[in-house]
This record gives sequence, structure tokens and C-alpha cells, in this order.
Amino acid sequence: MALRMNVPIGTPAYAALRDQLRKDILSGVFPHGARLTIVQLVERYGVSQMPVREALQSLQGEGLVNILPHKGARVLSLDVRFVRNVFGIRCAIESLLARSSVHNLTNAAIARLDNAHGRFCVAAREGDPEQVFTLNRAFHVLCYQYSDNDEAFRIYDHYNSLFGTLRRLYGFSPQRREELIKEHGTILDALRSRDEENAGRLVWSHCEGAREELLGHMSGLGSGAGVVISATSVRDTVGSLLSTVDSVDLS
Repeated sequence: MALRMNVPIGTPAYAALRDQLRKDILSGVFPHGARLTIVQLVERYGVSQMPVREALQSLQGEGLVNILPHKGARVLSLDVRFVRNVFGIRCAIESLLARSSVHNLTNAAIARLDNAHGRFCVAAREGDPEQVFTLNRAFHVLCYQYSDNDEAFRIYDHYNSLFGTLRRLYGFSPQRREELIKEHGTILDALRSRDEENAGRLVWSHCEGAREELLGHMSGLGSGAGVVISATSVRDTVGSLLSTVDSVDLS
């Protein structure tokens, strides 16, 4: 019996399927090493073959599956080393985006950032997990979209969905929420002061904090949450990022 996916109006079928598959892989519905066939996924999710193929191609770019010629795909592991490697790249990319945005920020842009930060603070103190996640991402996207560096933004944005799903899985601890409020505030102050170097340094540190908290969750919960240990090199991760940059939609 096919599952009914909730497809938002205007969302391509492959994108909705990709998001659902990502959730199912990370939650352990499809465990490490599981084989995913086109026929199986068509029947399970009630979609045609083309969205399935496109969704698997996208998830391969994220490092979640490996496509097997004429055999569908096999679920790979999302391990501590992979997350650490990708966050190493993200720290550099996010720092670059922050520095690049500084001199393009208008007073109106700063006002929008102020508003975004204020809304995030309210959600963080109320402890609403979904709102915290959504408004945290909105704050960062708003910070970086003024960078005028589409290539760097694509690399940043490419893994946001993957780590966003992990973040939803583990959530933010109360301590981390308080840290986010303070860190976002200092980043905003640096942007408001047009302090390029300080903005880059603060964003790098902020990204490192997110990495360590997420790794702590993964180490504590491990395979019970569908996350399994394996080996992934920085070189392979960079190659995956660069090979998929052109296929990522910024809209």
C-alpha cells in the first residue's frame, strides 16, 4: 500500500520524495546497507519512476545513498567523520559568506536581520523546536544572501537540508538555545558595525559550536537513531560538494 506524501503546492514531486526519503533514512526506516529499488520506492510512495530517479540522484549528492547501475541504490552511513569533515568545509564557507555580506548590507537589511534575530530569541526562549529550527535557518540565510557569491551560497545551502533533518532529529538543548541567542547577537553586532574580520571569526566559531553539539548527540545516540559509523574522507566530501553545486536550486 502506497504512503500518502504531503506535497506542498508548487513543490516538485522529486523534491517532496527526496525530503521524505531523507527523513526515512535518518530515522532508520531504511537502515545502513539497505537496497532501494525503483520498483520498491514507486510502490511505497505512490509516485512514478522519474521522481524516484531524481530523488536518488539528489540524495547521492548529499552522501546518503550510492546509486547502483540497473539496481537502484544502497543506503550509506552518515557517520561522525562525515559530519566533522563537512562541517569543516561549512565553517570556512559560512565565514566567507559573512565577510562577503558585510559591505553589501543596507540599513534596511540590518533592520530585517534585527527582526529575524528578535523572532528567533522569542522562539528559543519558548522552546518551540520547529520554530527554533526554522528561524535559526532564516537568520543565517538572511546573513549570507547579501554575499554576492552564488557559488559559495550553493555549497552552504546544499547540505542545509541534510543537517536540518539531523537537527530536527536531535533538537536543540536549552543550553544550546541560550548560546545561539548570544552568538547570533554578537554576529549581528559585527555585521551592523561592518566589521568584516570579526563577523567572519564569529561565524566560524558559531559553526564550530553547532558541529560539536551535533557530534555530541550522534556519539550519544549512535546507530539507535539510524546513524552508523563508517569512513568518509575530506577529499571525497569536497568532490561531492563541487560536483553537485550546479544542480542545487537557490530559489
